[in-house]
Amino acid sequence: MVHYTEEAERDLFEIGVYTWAEWGEEQFVKYMALLRETCEAIIPRKHRFARSVPKRPELRRWRCERHVIYFRMVEDGFEIVRVLHDRMLPAKHL
Repeated sequence: MVHYTEEAERDLFEIGVYTWAEWGEEQFVKYMALLRETCEAIIPRKHRFARSVPKRPELRRWRCERHVIYFRMVEDGFEIVRVLHDRMLPAKHL
């Protein structure tokens, strides 16, 4: 099972708003589906290949296009902690 923190849900919302405004509905639908599929299907299947997060041993990261998904394992699955653009400094947002 995959859970999202409030921050991760807000990140996805803001990514969606930006994508729609910059590239339109079709790209919005495609990109949001890709991000959700990565969070809900790819990460649970391939989490052991995720990279560690420096100075945050409980977190792992997975790149999806221009975003990095930060997650951790929890009792009943995975928790998506943040979804940050690759230009954002993780230390400032995690």
